[in-house]
Amino acid sequence: MHTPPPHWDIFCRVIDNFGDIGVSWRLARILATDHQQSVRLWVDDLGTLARLEPALSTALARQVYPDINPSIEIIHWAGPQPDILPAPYVIEAFGCELPATYRALMSGRTVAWFNLEYFSAEPWVLNCHGLHSPQSDHADKQFVFPSTLPHTGGLLREANLLQERQTFIHDAAERARWSQQWRVPLPTPTAPSSKGLTILLFGYENEALAPLINLLNTLEDQPVILYLPEGRLLASARAALNRPDLVAGDTLHQGNITLHILPFLPQAQFDRLLWLCDLNFVRGEDSLVRALWAGKPLVWQIYPTEDDAHWAKLDALLDSLGLDSFNQGLSPAARHAWRRINHAWNQQTLAPDDWHAFMATLPELSQYAEHTSSRLAQQTELADWLVKTAFERLQCATN
Repeated sequence: MHTPPPHWDIFCRVIDNFGDIGVSWRLARILATDHQQSVRLWVDDLGTLARLEPALSTALARQVYPDINPSIEIIHWAGPQPDILPAPYVIEAFGCELPATYRALMSGRTVAWFNLEYFSAEPWVLNCHGLHSPQSDHADKQFVFPSTLPHTGGLLREANLLQERQTFIHDAAERARWSQQWRVPLPTPTAPSSKGLTILLFGYENEALAPLINLLNTLEDQPVILYLPEGRLLASARAALNRPDLVAGDTLHQGNITLHILPFLPQAQFDRLLWLCDLNFVRGEDSLVRALWAGKPLVWQIYPTEDDAHWAKLDALLDSLGLDSFNQGLSPAARHAWRRINHAWNQQTLAPDDWHAFMATLPELSQYAEHTSSRLAQQTELADWLVKTAFERLQCATN
C-alpha cells in the first residue's frame, strides 16, 4: 500500500562540504517546527547529514527524526522508490534532478514545485526570483532565490532565533551550561564582546591564516581567543603553526593568542559559537546566513568557481549590506576596509595595512552588523515565503 505523502518533499544531493544539505536540513526543520508542516527529506549522503545531526543513523534507508511533530522523514536517495507518492509541495534544492519514477507520479498530486537556488545578492536576482518554468508535461516549476535583497526569497530564520541569541548573550549561566556540554572553552572574561577579542575561524584551506596569526600576535594589550572548528582550515593551522599534530580538543598558547581546536558541532549548536565571538570568519552559504543573524562583523570565504564568478557574488553581498535602503550605511572608510579584508582573505593574502584598517573600523562594523541583522529580520523569511506561495498555489488549484 502507498503511504500518505507529507506536506513537503525536499530533494538534496551533497555536492561538496556541508552547504547543500545544511540549507536543506535547516529548511526541513523550520517547516516542521515553525509551520507545523510534515516533511520528507531525500538526501544521497547520509554520512554528511549525520555530522550535522548526530541523532540520525547512517544505516537506515528510511528513518523519522525524533522529537519533532509533525515529523521529518529522511530517505536515503540511492535509487528508485516506487512505493512513494509525491507530496503536494516539492523542493528541488540547488538544481538536483528529481528521480524519474517520482517525477512521473507528480501530475495531479503536486501543486507547487520549487527550484531552490543558491544564495546571491546580485541585482539580477530581483528579476529572476519567483519566475515560472513550464515543463513539457504542463507541470510548473518556480525558481526561488535566497538573498539579502528585498523582494526576493529572503533568508532562512527560525522564529525564535533572535530571542535565543539575546538570551544566550546576556545569560552567563546558560553559556556555562552550553560550554560544558559541547566542550567549548569560554572566553575570559566570560561575557562576549568584553575586553579582548574572540574570533571564529571557519573556512576552507587558506594561506592567509599564517599572516593573520602573526598580526594578531602584535595586539600586545589585547588577549585574543581563536576558535577553529575541526575541518578543512585545520590543515592550514597545522602548517602555519608548524604543529602537524593539532587535533580537535587541543588548546595552544602563542604570545597573546589562545587557540582552541573545537570538535565538529551539530548544526543546532553552531549559532551559539557565532554568538560567542566578536568577529566571525565563515565559509559557504549556510554559515554566511547564520553569521548575518549573529549580528557580528563577518569575513566570508566564498566557494571559488572556475570562471571567477564568485568575486561578483562576494562584492554583491558587501554592497547589499554596506548601504541600507535608507542610504544610512557604513562610512566610506569602514566599507573600504571591510571590502579589502574580504578580498584579501579570499585571495589568501593578508597585508598588514589592510588588517590594521579593518581593526580600526571594527567598532563601527560591530554596531552596523547588529543593525543589519535587525533590518534583514524585517524582510521576507525564506520558509515563510515558500509556505505562503505553496498555499496560494493550492487555493488556485482547488478553486
